[in-house]
Amino acid sequence: MDQVNADLPQTDVALIIGANDVTNPAARTDPSSPIYGMPILDVDKARTVMVIKRSMAAGFAGIDNPLYYLDRSLMLFGDAKNFVSSIVRELTGGHGG
Repeated sequence: MDQVNADLPQTDVALIIGANDVTNPAARTDPSSPIYGMPILDVDKARTVMVIKRSMAAGFAGIDNPLYYLDRSLMLFGDAKNFVSSIVRELTGGHGG
């Protein structure tokens, strides 16, 4: 996790699939949060964050994730397999992968 986190400030896009608590910056920034101090992936430091989720439902900890409200976060709601397949098609010029 430390190795990946060190690279995230220089990362163009972080693609998050269904993760809630392990990407929640409140664990780092909000002392009143029940997950404060928990190790997380610092995806909020990437230039763009794409999150694929079925809904805005809270994760295991039952709390909201401020990551989802950042200006540089894009929320994609639906089936992750379909979204990832579409992204791969776009990136490969429609050739799938």
